[in-house]
Amino acid sequence: MSTYSRRVSNKLHLMILDYYKEARFEVPEDLSQREVAVQTVDGGMVRHMSASDVEELRSIVLKKRGLDVYVSTASYRDPAAPSMEAKGWLRADLQFDIDVDHAPGCGPAYKVCGETVVPSSADCAGDPLPLLPKECLYFGFERATKLIDVLEKYFGVEREKVELHFSGNRGFHVVARDTQYDAADQTLRREVVDFIVGDLLIKEKFCLKENCFVPKPDEPGWRGRLGEALSKLLPERVRLWGEVDDPEALFERALSSAKIDVDKQVTVDTSRLLRVLGSVNRKSALVVKRVDKFVWDFSLSPFVSYVTLVRSRYNFKLDVLGKHVSMKKGEVGELPGPAGAYLAAKGLVEILRFDRAP
Repeated sequence: MSTYSRRVSNKLHLMILDYYKEARFEVPEDLSQREVAVQTVDGGMVRHMSASDVEELRSIVLKKRGLDVYVSTASYRDPAAPSMEAKGWLRADLQFDIDVDHAPGCGPAYKVCGETVVPSSADCAGDPLPLLPKECLYFGFERATKLIDVLEKYFGVEREKVELHFSGNRGFHVVARDTQYDAADQTLRREVVDFIVGDLLIKEKFCLKENCFVPKPDEPGWRGRLGEALSKLLPERVRLWGEVDDPEALFERALSSAKIDVDKQVTVDTSRLLRVLGSVNRKSALVVKRVDKFVWDFSLSPFVSYVTLVRSRYNFKLDVLGKHVSMKKGEVGELPGPAGAYLAAKGLVEILRFDRAP
């Protein structure tokens, strides 16, 4: 059993399974053509299954004691076949994965020194905790919405065919479904993601001399993307680089703003798994959900109707989904379901009991 499994209370696993009895899963319309997979209580991955509807999916989850629930981004002729070759690939969603822990300043915000949780900047040697600054999640949401704009403007993907999902932990998924890219092979998908990330951009091709024009938002390709960023940094009247104090520095600022960092392999892989909307991410006990706006509060938890009795493993004072929680090591107390489940998932408390609130 992994260190993670030993630290997380079994009561949290039971709590997640209890929630799944009535969870409102949202699945693709062609669910019967999608591979179903679950990661079980003991951490094992069970794949090569299929479900005809949401209730059959629920039955699989409860029977297999699955905590993390997935469907494939691809549709197949025989999704339950035991090998990828035998499944018979038909099409695949265009998926993008934004994990904010790779962004500058978005590493673990806390660590454990002795028996106390302290900020990562504290002068002590300690084990880092998987707790990100909430500001990083807001940054990730902003990047994800910008990505949707890029898909619409530069790739002709209709906005109503794009979904933005909170992953339930440290990032966001952007999923384009039923578009002209469903049948795209890995080569085309790589071209799409290369344009979005922008790390193949040749900066020397952009003229920054005094008599060269500053890119504008209505131009095609990367000149347009740079123009959008520059329009927020320069007065509208500026037309030439000669009117700018430090063209090189401004260009770098605009480029950094325009680039969108995504996991390229996720987009290129045409047989990837995607977390099911309404399922729980065991790493945080937060729900995978569609988001039009992002707020760090109890709405991110599937356990709003629960209350928990917990025992603290450490001394800590933390903002948990907008609620201030302070506990001493060994202290026993009652917490709202969202706070108790989140802290248990992060290994900070042990759940002794849980109940649905009256």
